[in-house]
Amino acid sequence: MNGNPGQRREMITTTPLPTWKELAAPFARPALDDEPSAAPWRGKDGGEGQAFWFSRSAWAMKAIVRWWSSLHEGRKPVLWLPDYFCNQSTYPLREINVTPVFYPIDMDLRPDREARRAMAALAAPDLFVIVHYFGIPADAAAARSFCDETGAYLIEDAAHALGPAPGIGEQGDFIFYSPHKILAVPDGALLLMRPKDGAGIIREAANGGGYSKALTGAWIIRRTLQKILPEPLLARRARRQKPAFADDPPYKPLPPETRISSTARAMLADAAEIMPAAAKARRRNWLALRQALNGLKGCRPLEIADQATPYRFVLRCDDEATAAALFDSLHAGGCPAESWPDLPPEAWAEPGRHQAAIRLRRTLVLLPVHQTAGMNELIACCEKIL
Repeated sequence: MNGNPGQRREMITTTPLPTWKELAAPFARPALDDEPSAAPWRGKDGGEGQAFWFSRSAWAMKAIVRWWSSLHEGRKPVLWLPDYFCNQSTYPLREINVTPVFYPIDMDLRPDREARRAMAALAAPDLFVIVHYFGIPADAAAARSFCDETGAYLIEDAAHALGPAPGIGEQGDFIFYSPHKILAVPDGALLLMRPKDGAGIIREAANGGGYSKALTGAWIIRRTLQKILPEPLLARRARRQKPAFADDPPYKPLPPETRISSTARAMLADAAEIMPAAAKARRRNWLALRQALNGLKGCRPLEIADQATPYRFVLRCDDEATAAALFDSLHAGGCPAESWPDLPPEAWAEPGRHQAAIRLRRTLVLLPVHQTAGMNELIACCEKIL
């Protein structure tokens, strides 16, 4: 999860590294049950509804689809996702013959309301997903109004959010978070469910798939090596594995285990204490990068509200050539820049309809700001490209 936010590290990793204490947690403390583990994500008022833990949020989405079908005589729901969405996360849905409908977003990562209205006039959604991209609160209130008009259930995808915040986790019938993307844990995605009917379907999905000791063991070994191996060796390996900016990652099937591991449960026991420090460190690193990259030609930061916790530092570039050159320069300087996401094929098949999603994919460059990334190291990487 989070060690010392101010700790200096020579090697910048894409995701946070656990402390030795956190790595020892599975051997030192029992794992918590669903409800106690979920407390930090319920907000100050305790939140509403039931909590269910999965290994990945994609399994939570699949469980919601099955929940809806169970209440509608087995019929498949019409599920709307934004077109700027990770295609690999849709595979569990496609495996049960649910093909999402992708609605367009604009260059500000907001739903295209005119397109959404026209689509709803033809076939309204049963499940509508809004995404809080990069930890930035989406307009969930507007999404709530749209769902009330169409009769759809609202799902807030807060996988990029550290936890609830103003505008995040307030409106959805379902909200899911992905602590494994924000904190140093091997797996773990939390689904909060407000509807009272059919909760047994969700519980069965969360608990019925088991978890893999082999996968969590491999994660612990990998993170341990990242902590102890010399920086030059890690840097050489990172350079060999650097992807091209325009390339999507190769398809990797999600681990079939749907259940959160006992290792992750034990490591999340201290989440309530860890999360405030993680938020502060992420915000500090984001501000440091914003200052360091001020005036970078052809690029500007994607702004984030003061009360939001950034998932990544996102740079908007004027065009794909500028983004690709920046991506390569950052990697050459030792900073693991990323492109995101692997868009669904439906978006690429209709470039006119999904032009904003395609342009975002081709012009956004992401930098780490996580709580174990050294601020000085991040700044040093940036200075090499200025």
